[in-house]
Amino acid sequence: HNSEIWGTSNAVGDVGNGDPVWANWFMGGNWLCQHLWEHYAYTGDKVFLAKKAYPIMKEAAVFSLNWLIEDKEGHLVTAPSTSPENTFKDVNGRHQSVSIATTMDMSIIWDLFTNVIEASQALGIDSDFRNMLIEKKSKLLPLQIGKKGQLQEWYKDFEETDPLHRHVSHLFGLYPGRQISSTQTPEFFNAAKKTLESRGDGGTGWSRGWKI
Repeated sequence: HNSEIWGTSNAVGDVGNGDPVWANWFMGGNWLCQHLWEHYAYTGDKVFLAKKAYPIMKEAAVFSLNWLIEDKEGHLVTAPSTSPENTFKDVNGRHQSVSIATTMDMSIIWDLFTNVIEASQALGIDSDFRNMLIEKKSKLLPLQIGKKGQLQEWYKDFEETDPLHRHVSHLFGLYPGRQISSTQTPEFFNAAKKTLESRGDGGTGWSRGWKI
């Protein structure tokens, strides 16, 4: 998920002193694939989709299929998983950053699978792979609403260490994703609204831009 002038692709982390809360994240490639699909969605350029975008998107989906595991309820989840730069309190009140199946992870994979399915339909190829993705997508851990009416950020409704945290990573499904909308999923739309209201308007430029 990190890049710099030297083009390194290993996990970042302050020469070994990094915290997983910001140093380890596995969904960057999947998120970047959204830009490939959006380029096609806005241009209708099937040559671009077939020759450039789809092969990369498909490989990202293959990566996700291999990264997902099944939980005890039969849902597909990511593990380990973080919600970038945010932490929660465990049952003993300690600050933690690593869990499983954060909402951001699951929303990004939902978005990728949806785009790959639609891309294969548009190109008329990979029907077996498409049908398998449809089946796997149906097993992804669904969105959840927390006890405060907010869109839940973690696998469980953990207590937040910073209720005003500047990032709203778990709202990926609202934007830039398309999993949440006022017409198709009003209950989750209202939960996302509750999250924005409770987090407040503060933050740095990047996170404030996302809130806007």
